[in-house]
Amino acid sequence: MKFWNEEEELKAPALLEADIHRIQQELAGRFPEGYIEKLSEQNGGSVVFNSVSVDFENTWSDQDIKPFLPFSFVQPLSYDVYQSNVGTLSEWDVTGKKMIFANGDGSYFYYFNFEDNTHEPSVWCLDISVISNHFVASSFDELLMKLSVQEGEPIDATDASVSFLTMEEILELINHGDEDNALLAYSHWMVIGQEPERLVRELMQRIEQSNNEDQIDSYAGYLAETMINHSEKLKNSLENVIDLLKSKHLITDLSDLIEWLDEEI
Repeated sequence: MKFWNEEEELKAPALLEADIHRIQQELAGRFPEGYIEKLSEQNGGSVVFNSVSVDFENTWSDQDIKPFLPFSFVQPLSYDVYQSNVGTLSEWDVTGKKMIFANGDGSYFYYFNFEDNTHEPSVWCLDISVISNHFVASSFDELLMKLSVQEGEPIDATDASVSFLTMEEILELINHGDEDNALLAYSHWMVIGQEPERLVRELMQRIEQSNNEDQIDSYAGYLAETMINHSEKLKNSLENVIDLLKSKHLITDLSDLIEWLDEEI
């Protein structure tokens, strides 16, 4: 199934590498590969889905069903659009390394939070109808898996997402691939949610053995997201995880992740 709604024509600016690079520099981060792949097909526009499942009660969805919010339009990626959205966020007191990339029904703005993870930003929703912010997904890939159509028979959003690796493929990449492949494999492992205890152990080992700032930042982001996504199972590991992140203070500042873990678990 296609991701873009081909029935609605969009006159969007061309996707320019110069704009991508300039925005990434200002955000001090890197856009998710899956996000850039979608915009390479079409630089923004209406999507075939109309909702995203969430884990919090809201004023949009009926309290008797699994909560969801409207999600219908991905904004074009250009420097001008990025600049205009900075004003929208600051108007509602949302500041820092964040960027709106999608919206739904005029009151719901979805944005990347690069302060959680510079290479795999989490996804949040600004709801201006009640002036609130909510965590929606730990990554763009996870967001894609939460998309659906609420009218009639739900559509499986995995058709629109990237193809996720099996556990066998993940372990093969980790054991025999290079560092980039290992990072990719761990990101897929984090999203599919299998064997979270083992994933935490492996991520902690990677962080402990690394002296590379970018690698530590990426693995620490995955570790924090995994801990929060499986907090009931993993809360006994929290103290060890925080001690490990603190031990890397001479290489990189992970205080934001530590604070996030303390608040969420």
